[in-house]
Amino acid sequence: MKSKQTKTKEISKETKQIVLQRQHYKSISGVALSEQSAVFHHVVFRGNQGVGYEFNIVALTWEEHRRFHDGLSIFVNGKERYSNQEFNTLMKNHLKLNYNGWAEDKCKYKKYFDEKDYGITRKE
Repeated sequence: MKSKQTKTKEISKETKQIVLQRQHYKSISGVALSEQSAVFHHVVFRGNQGVGYEFNIVALTWEEHRRFHDGLSIFVNGKERYSNQEFNTLMKNHLKLNYNGWAEDKCKYKKYFDEKDYGITRKE
């Protein structure tokens, strides 16, 4: 049986669908994605207590995800487009634009909180 903490860090099918729709089926860099090609990334990493809720998840290409985790620059259409730090800022800014009250510390697992209690709401 999984702990609440483990479950909270997982990304549900529903969350994946919400993220793809929020991003208009494009990665953060603008590359077209499908449900099969999208890789879902925790902006605040699971290892840092990052939750699997939509306000902490972005959809990336496999290559963007791999290069980001390897600390490398991000390439778009074969050309270097973002440094690793610029890409990290781009992901965070995307979430700030889409969620009221977004902050990194609010994306971390909280033992006695439910999703609705994290103080982050979707902008309309």
